[in-house]
Amino acid sequence: MSVKITFDTKSGQIIVEGKEGDLIKVAQEAKSLAPHFSEIRIITEQVRPKSSEILENPPNHLSALEQNKSSMRQFAKSLSLSNTYERIAAIAYYAIKTESKSYFSVREMGDWFGLCGFKKPAVMPVAMSDAKRKYGYVESKGRDQWTISTAGENRIMELRGK
Repeated sequence: MSVKITFDTKSGQIIVEGKEGDLIKVAQEAKSLAPHFSEIRIITEQVRPKSSEILENPPNHLSALEQNKSSMRQFAKSLSLSNTYERIAAIAYYAIKTESKSYFSVREMGDWFGLCGFKKPAVMPVAMSDAKRKYGYVESKGRDQWTISTAGENRIMELRGK
């Protein structure tokens, strides 16, 4: 088994990469070595089937979002979003989960607000910071690199009724 473990002391994260299987056990061992770290991220390697295998065995396990892929605007408008921070969470959710972005910038978020037909906050960096600090809907991965947090995902799943 080929496993790569990265201890990111600056952000307090442990990142475990490798094939599925014993990764949970490896992550638990890593956590015991650095119990003060706040996060363990597991990244699995996925073996892509050959195109002939896909034709013979089409995937029927696609998520509802993938099966009924809507635009960012359609997705955001389909939710009952009550404030700017929920709008940020919804857009972040779509960007990360549907468009498979690793992260996004404050500028991209501002552009997406307009794309979705939402009124853009006067100072988008402050709105992003508040979405993190007050609600925990997003988190910073680095300088102007944002992603949705678990709390943000949970809020959007709650609004989607799932």
